[in-house]
Amino acid sequence: MVFPVAFGWIQVLLIAMVVLALALFVLGFFRMRKVGRGALARHGSGGIVLILIAGVVLWVTTLLQAYLGLTGEVKAAHVVAAPVAGTPHTLDVDLTLYGDRGHGDLHQKYRVEGDMWVLQADIVELQHWVNTVGFHSGYQVTRLFGERLDGVAVKQNQIFVGGSDANFFADMQQHSWYTKPFVRSAYGNAVIATTGSWDVFISQDAIKTRPA
Repeated sequence: MVFPVAFGWIQVLLIAMVVLALALFVLGFFRMRKVGRGALARHGSGGIVLILIAGVVLWVTTLLQAYLGLTGEVKAAHVVAAPVAGTPHTLDVDLTLYGDRGHGDLHQKYRVEGDMWVLQADIVELQHWVNTVGFHSGYQVTRLFGERLDGVAVKQNQIFVGGSDANFFADMQQHSWYTKPFVRSAYGNAVIATTGSWDVFISQDAIKTRPA
């Protein structure tokens, strides 16, 4: 399971905005208390303004958090799929799985029964606030198999490309991955595409593909 980390300027900005908002809240609260209830209408406006500014800063921070959750993705694989001449409902699939700092790239060729290829990954979706501080949701690309356009079931067994995921699903069944407050959910997810050259990405909550 890979948990990519990317701590950059946007994470520093978000942390600074949260600290600023909290400081404005505290400063505004004490300014309002200092003037007293009787003089609040006349002299407490400065504290109210600080609290309102703090609310706006937190609102903008929330929008940036949502943006990170929607756009954060990692390029996990590259797929080139081509039909096999003279053999209907069969594909040659050239698959490259990209590694990380501790693992190199893996490149293999497979023959898959079907008109479309399916690549499956195990996803450990983290809470949005964990994404905000630079941690990408965890993933492992695990299975490759095919599907036919006519809906007929294929007879070929699924291919493990990243090792068996039996332990992952056993842990999920026992709710071992649901470790609050960091993990939001854990599940298997798959992307389906036809022949051609494709780049495969892992977002914060799914596997997806785009033409290379």
